[in-house]
Amino acid sequence: MKPHTDSKCGVCATSQFERNNYFYGKQFTVRDLQQEQSYFNDKRYLINRMVLGWGVVCGLDVYWDSSKRRIVVKPGMALDCCGHEIVVCEDQYLSLDDNDDDCCFEQDQKRVGKFVLCLEYNDCFSEPVDLPPAGCDDKGKTEYNRIRDTFRLRLKNWDDACPKEPPDGISCPSDYKHDTDGESDRADCQTPSLHHYLCDKLKHCCECDNCDCVIIATITIEAGEPPQKGNESKDQTQKGYDAKNQNSYGQPTTGYKDPDVDSCTNRKLVYNNSLLYDLIYCNHGDLPHIVDFSWRKGVYPGRKVAFGDFVKLIKDGLKVYFDKEMTPESLNPHTFLVCYLYRESGTFTYIRKQIAVDRIDSGWDGDCFTATLVVRPEWIDKELDADDSELLADLRYEPGVTVEITLRGSRIWSTTGKGLDGDYLADKLPTGNGTQGGDFVDWFSVVPPETTEKTKPKGKSYEGQF
Repeated sequence: MKPHTDSKCGVCATSQFERNNYFYGKQFTVRDLQQEQSYFNDKRYLINRMVLGWGVVCGLDVYWDSSKRRIVVKPGMALDCCGHEIVVCEDQYLSLDDNDDDCCFEQDQKRVGKFVLCLEYNDCFSEPVDLPPAGCDDKGKTEYNRIRDTFRLRLKNWDDACPKEPPDGISCPSDYKHDTDGESDRADCQTPSLHHYLCDKLKHCCECDNCDCVIIATITIEAGEPPQKGNESKDQTQKGYDAKNQNSYGQPTTGYKDPDVDSCTNRKLVYNNSLLYDLIYCNHGDLPHIVDFSWRKGVYPGRKVAFGDFVKLIKDGLKVYFDKEMTPESLNPHTFLVCYLYRESGTFTYIRKQIAVDRIDSGWDGDCFTATLVVRPEWIDKELDADDSELLADLRYEPGVTVEITLRGSRIWSTTGKGLDGDYLADKLPTGNGTQGGDFVDWFSVVPPETTEKTKPKGKSYEGQF
């Protein structure tokens, strides 16, 4: 069994696990029973430190109570680096004055500066039992019936505790990347997969060099005048404070201001399942998706639509269906775009032209929330119904005109504040890959009208124009 006072804990803190083998007539000794406990405890500690991690699991909030002049630690739970479970079930109070029984300073410790508040695993003996003499000349002795798992709180100097500052960012693999303005050649066309990255990260087992201390707060104490009480003058208060300015060890102490308590920055956290769920749900849960759109049946699978049918689609409005209620203000001509590629007749250059939008209508259609793009009537008159339509002119020289529809997911959100998960992956609905802000992009080609009655819009004939 590895003692918890050891300064390191890793995967091989217990190199071999042995358990009792039971058989009839087996003689049990203290060693056998201790081994029985060690086997299960050490396995639990191994799983705790190597699978769950270590740090604060929940609770253990720390703050300064100015009325009691005490540091307060609220109930909670932590795992230390060796895998010990540390449970605090009642409020704990720590004083900064040497004359108080709950003073958290050690005898030769400085009294001002930057400290960390450490929560440490501790065990102690309980339930004393008086044993009779074992022989004629032996004396009776006291043993303890239980070993109690408990904890202790103490302030450590900042430099002695060596707390790690929180990282500014996550270091991601970039060996395969090169600067765009450099002269380096492309090393490989295969980008490393996430699985290979994790394999590389897990090649080495981590060790813990500071397993005794779970940092639950950073505390900065500055020297200052003691607080005045009642109607005492400043001189009287200072004189009374100076009288106790020598601690029981003869070490001079000093007055202090209310300490600055930071219970977050240097605190290490254990990401339990509940916390992970909250993080996932907060960032990616309950996201809105696009579940259908009005041009799908008329366009797919060939991504082609006759000109007459395209005119009808535009006049009816391009409608998109969502599975969540969306914020109407986020659906506007800047976030719901329709463009077409037009070839200029003089230079034969392709130009992307945005179709003029009159408004975006939104509302419920059955169980789906919809957004309908309504094109300006004057654009329909000039570009769809007029004889000099650019689209019609372009179709005389091209097998089809490409129309592209885009919804900017990063600027479209639901009424619950979640961004549209709009990535249209592999032409599958609903859209999305589990992250907010993906753009929905779709396109199709408008082809010359067929001569069948099915493709002729009412009131307009396109025969003889090609």
